[in-house]
Amino acid sequence: MKTGLGRRVRVRAATALTLTAGLSVPLLLSGCEDHSPVAAPTSTLPAKDSSTASPAADPQPTIPAYETDLDLSSEETEAVEGALVALDDFVAFTNALYESGGKSLKGVEKIATDESLDEVEKAAETMVDESTTMVGEVTIERITVSSIDIEQTVHQVSVQACSPSETYHFENPDNSAPAESDTSNPEFEFTIRFKEDSWKVAKQTWIREQCAS
Repeated sequence: MKTGLGRRVRVRAATALTLTAGLSVPLLLSGCEDHSPVAAPTSTLPAKDSSTASPAADPQPTIPAYETDLDLSSEETEAVEGALVALDDFVAFTNALYESGGKSLKGVEKIATDESLDEVEKAAETMVDESTTMVGEVTIERITVSSIDIEQTVHQVSVQACSPSETYHFENPDNSAPAESDTSNPEFEFTIRFKEDSWKVAKQTWIREQCAS
C-alpha cells in the first residue's frame, strides 16, 4: 500500500456526512511507500474565488496524508491530490457552516455538487429551523484512496476515511442536558468529482459504525 504525502498544514479535517448523521437529517497493508507533506501542483487544486480570498490565505494548501493499494500513474496521483485538497476544503467549509448554525451557506456550490450539495443545503436548513449549532469539530483520519477514474467525461476519485464522534456534539435551546460522550468511530466513503473546472465532493456514504482496524 502506498501512502500519500500529507502536505504542509492541515492533517485532519471534517465531514458533512457525520454532522448530518448526528443531526438525523437527510442528506471521510504491506509494502507501504511514505508520502510526506509537500506543496500541491497548482493544476490539481480546486479553483479559488479571488474576490473572497484572504490576503493571508495559503496559495498552496495541504494535501492530506493518504494510503492506497492502487498503482497510480503521475496523472492519477495529480488527480488524487486535487481531490483530497477539495475534500479538505469541503470539510472545513461544512464545519464552519454547522458552527454557524447553518447560516454560513454562501459558496457551498464551489465545494459540493450532486447529492452532497443537496444534503448540505438540507442540513443547513434544518439547523436554522431548529436553532441547532455544532460545538467542537468533526475530523477525518486514516484516509484511503479506494478507486479513481479519469477516463470518463467526469473524472472521479473515491476515498474512505474514519471520523471519530467524540470531537463534536450538537446543541439547541430545547436540549439543555449535557451532551453524552460518544466514542464511536464511523467509517465513510467520499466520492469526489471534477465538475465545472474544479474538484467537488459529490457523495458521502456511511460504511460501518466502527472504522476497520
